[in-house]
Amino acid sequence: KHHQVMYPNRNSTSMSSLDQISKVDEKIFLSQRQREDESNDPLKSGYFWIKPQRAWSTPNNAGSHRWTITGHDMQVLTTTVPPGEQLVTEVGSFMFGNQGLVNEVELTLCSKQNYKEGCSRICGGESCVKVYLTNGSEQEGFVGLTPNFPAKIIPVKFGGHVGPDAHLIAKAGVYMSHLGKVDVGCDSDFSVATCCCAGLGCCRQKISSPSGKGTAFLAAGGTLVYRNLKPKETVIVDGTSLVAFEDSVEMGIIPSGRFCMCCLGGEGCFNTTLTGPGKIWFQSMSFAKFQAAVQQHQSEEMDRSGGAGAGDVIGAFAN
Repeated sequence: KHHQVMYPNRNSTSMSSLDQISKVDEKIFLSQRQREDESNDPLKSGYFWIKPQRAWSTPNNAGSHRWTITGHDMQVLTTTVPPGEQLVTEVGSFMFGNQGLVNEVELTLCSKQNYKEGCSRICGGESCVKVYLTNGSEQEGFVGLTPNFPAKIIPVKFGGHVGPDAHLIAKAGVYMSHLGKVDVGCDSDFSVATCCCAGLGCCRQKISSPSGKGTAFLAAGGTLVYRNLKPKETVIVDGTSLVAFEDSVEMGIIPSGRFCMCCLGGEGCFNTTLTGPGKIWFQSMSFAKFQAAVQQHQSEEMDRSGGAGAGDVIGAFAN
């Protein structure tokens, strides 16, 4: 539908006419946004497919940094680094940077001030080594980062995507980098049922922002999906597909089926339940699931060839 907007005369200063114009423009924008959301969830299931082109085609701000995510898969995070400022990332994620970039590492486990942080990072499944990329030049620089496995990048802005005081409970290994003040540690699960059967263990990775304004970047494989759970709303998920969820979400378990289903269905004995309120993120192909598929293909290749073959190359990549 085409909207006809009647603009006021040049000599007219009627505020009511200007208000009508702004309301019509807002209505057009909201209708376009609604169509985009419907294309992300055509079945209206509440599970939204994250489209990289729609979300990150324009630069985003994180304090004095501007960042963008490019690529359909195996994406690249490109961020500006003002003179004298830095960003923190995990080991092995650096791709490119400007001249004058200074690379430094901190072994938190051996630091008198940060050894507790190092222990917390290790318990949460993250390395105790932090990589600092500092712009030592007098001009604004650029840094490109990539995940350490074939993955897409999920940005989570505290005070935007989640609340400023929220904590993210994440699967071990999904943390990639952050801008601003972000802490990566661990959260203890004292429930015997969930720590043994929910897929995250008793020490779960916790990501938070003391300032409430930091931005964390997570790595996840395949197609990315998120859902905003309402209070008391419960969904059943596969534990290997779970990426992260807000700490307001309650985790539980449920039997995956009867005896034959548990043994032969390929889903194990239990599935994970998540009860709102809060946001959750999923991935269609975790790296562990990808490794299992490649290793199975390698075994089948070796059985058919009776020894070494093309499967060895794939197996070497998976390991």
